[in-house]
Amino acid sequence: MDHGSPHGLRLARAAVVMLAALTVAGCADPGDPIPGSEPTPSGLPTASAIRPYSPHAPFGYSSVSPTHLPLGARYLNPASGRQEVVMGSLAKTAVLIGDSQAQPTDSWVRKGLEQAGYTVYVAGWGGTGFSVGTAKVHDYGDALRLGDWLLPYGDPALVVVQGGGNDASRNSPDGAIVDGAKTVVSELKESYPASKFLVVGTLAKSAADGGGRRTQVDALLGRTAASMGLPFIGCGDWISRFGLAKDLADGVHLTPAGRARLAPFFAQSLKDQGFALG
Repeated sequence: MDHGSPHGLRLARAAVVMLAALTVAGCADPGDPIPGSEPTPSGLPTASAIRPYSPHAPFGYSSVSPTHLPLGARYLNPASGRQEVVMGSLAKTAVLIGDSQAQPTDSWVRKGLEQAGYTVYVAGWGGTGFSVGTAKVHDYGDALRLGDWLLPYGDPALVVVQGGGNDASRNSPDGAIVDGAKTVVSELKESYPASKFLVVGTLAKSAADGGGRRTQVDALLGRTAASMGLPFIGCGDWISRFGLAKDLADGVHLTPAGRARLAPFFAQSLKDQGFALG
């Protein structure tokens, strides 16, 4: 195999992804859900509904079109070299990559997107970010490359990358955060070259109200998004601006009431930037 050619690199990546997936499958706790596959109000599949698809071809490639595979099957996308979940049409779907701010089924990020007209598919994991991960799930870019969580196959209407809170709390340097943001966007664009992209920053208090490193990371992500030519919704002062301090459960996460209060503001921000579906 010529690893120096683009085709050779794709095949090499596919082999690494499949080996990593087999390693994870052999070590994972069977009770753990597959990140990104938990059910949502939009009717996304459960982890048990996502099953492997193993065509008889090198590295899992198949002449079978993913449009002929059952929903929930995994398809090795030759464009990205990654396994992706067959979900049907994504014409009104927002693929959301995020941290614990995005994970609850009633999160302000999910609900804001739903109020803007989207069906939401959530990937990512709590405790992770652009440059940091957990014992189970890597940072965004490595988690995507190693198959810690799966993307849906197709052309989503919108891809949203949200985060920065865990990078801030662990004092990641600016350079690592910027590199991580550029990496995950580049990886995502291999799967979704035709989709719109949006970066959402770090929920925080204002700088004058004690936002600290979280507010700084939000601003850093805004500059990074601009350097990549991507739209950005900053939320580095929203807790102060919208009077949400009383709705904080632990200093950084909102209570259910707080999430319900913030979701319409996020939906309006999406509308203001032209992302709301008609």
